[in-house]
Amino acid sequence: MFAKLLKFVIALALAPLVAGEIWTLIDLARAAAPAGHWGEAWFVSFSAGFLTWAVVFFFLPRTMWLYVLGHEFTHALAAMLAGGKISSFQVSAKGGHVVTDRVNWWITLAPYFVPIYALIWMALWLSVDFWYPLQAWQPILYFGLGILWCFHLTFTGSMFHRGQTDLTSQGIIFSGVIILLINLIFFLFLFSLLAHDLTLAGAGRLFLDRVGRVYIFTGNEIKRGAAWIWGAWRN
Repeated sequence: MFAKLLKFVIALALAPLVAGEIWTLIDLARAAAPAGHWGEAWFVSFSAGFLTWAVVFFFLPRTMWLYVLGHEFTHALAAMLAGGKISSFQVSAKGGHVVTDRVNWWITLAPYFVPIYALIWMALWLSVDFWYPLQAWQPILYFGLGILWCFHLTFTGSMFHRGQTDLTSQGIIFSGVIILLINLIFFLFLFSLLAHDLTLAGAGRLFLDRVGRVYIFTGNEIKRGAAWIWGAWRN
């Protein structure tokens, strides 16, 4: 009970950080695709891939086995990175599980904030590009990223609806904040790379500025609310 209460408090403390991420993401999206530039090849390709998977997910039979494979593999990878050992790994269309000697929030929630197939796609692309330049084929890169990122987001969202024990075991509020927080980091990094006239350092400064403003605003509102409560109690 104490652990869940602590995680709930942490989630509340991190909520303004999520708001700052969203604010920064909007600014970076504007820099990556300014008004009148929405026809850029990367944006069209990424959006086409994103919409393609959305249609598949909502209107065609779902590839649950493929999702479960990536889900359990991410659990196993997170456990190994945390120093754990895997004693069982099972996958089927109805579900799967990983048995490990170490469990924590990182291992439990990793499949919900690590877009494993998108990362594998990027790794394969960069590996081939190292030996054979793929500059001319970049629309395919972004189309694939759009499909695989949407794959990750749609299935992650569906798990909340199903009330996964992964999420309830850590607390729904804590799980939701952590998953949103880390998923947004991937988008922030992507748009930072694509933003016009903005370096990664510049994107970092923009992020710190937006987060700082949100926390200042939140702190002021908390003080105002506390003052109102104190005044009402005294009267």
